[in-house]
Amino acid sequence: MPQKGQAQPGLTGSIGMGKSTVSKWLREMNIPVDDADATVHRLYAPGGEAVKPIREAFGDGVLAEDGSIDRKSLSKLVVGEENKQKLQELEAIVHPLVEAARDAFIAEASRQSEPLCILDIPLLFEKHLEQHCDLVVVVSAPAEQQRARVLARKEMDPDKFTAILAKQVPDVEKRIRADRIVDTGLTLEETKAQVVAFIEDCRRQMTQERQRDRTLYWLLLGAALAMGVSAALALHRRKAGKGGSMWHGVRDCPALQFQGEDNACLDKHTEAAPLRQV
Repeated sequence: MPQKGQAQPGLTGSIGMGKSTVSKWLREMNIPVDDADATVHRLYAPGGEAVKPIREAFGDGVLAEDGSIDRKSLSKLVVGEENKQKLQELEAIVHPLVEAARDAFIAEASRQSEPLCILDIPLLFEKHLEQHCDLVVVVSAPAEQQRARVLARKEMDPDKFTAILAKQVPDVEKRIRADRIVDTGLTLEETKAQVVAFIEDCRRQMTQERQRDRTLYWLLLGAALAMGVSAALALHRRKAGKGGSMWHGVRDCPALQFQGEDNACLDKHTEAAPLRQV
């Protein structure tokens, strides 16, 4: 019988909140995770699908020596209010490629038995992508911890941090819009326990939904068969009174023309076999 597909929770969080760590834990739990940032890196790598169209749109100056896209050079061309149109041009190139890669990842993940496929999208709310997710998980931490984590990174300074935050939906709003929050302001053990609990809850819910779907499927199938048998018997009684074969009733009733593995109607064999009890 057909099964309900995978649930697709969205995973997001502002800079320095620990989303990458949570994403890594999910992979360690053998859960498929589509990482939008990793996809962009692949698209920008030498030979990546985005290299040629970006070069054509922005010139050779955005290419690194190895043939990849130089993100710093590209950033200078699209950052700032005066470059808003250039940014839109870049997004028009990259976003469809990222979406196509995500669709391909989901299609491949759906072949696995795991009922979950996580969509790791840093700018999920900013790009209004929550509509593509079954629910949204926000990774969050106290502001002082976030700031300390970010400023500890190389090539990061307070002004750059402030500029990045200005482009992101505030953490307080993300928490309000979240279906689930993972608080990374705790110890690693406590944080990981939240992630494990979330996954167990999702798996339990998906299992229950599949069981409900399975029960409904068999109930509907049984009802269809019962209706088909009643219709066939009624038709048989009418045809039998006219000298027709009882099997004509089966052939005239689509509900009783069962499909076998070879997709052929099984009623073609019924002349030589007794009617099975349903």
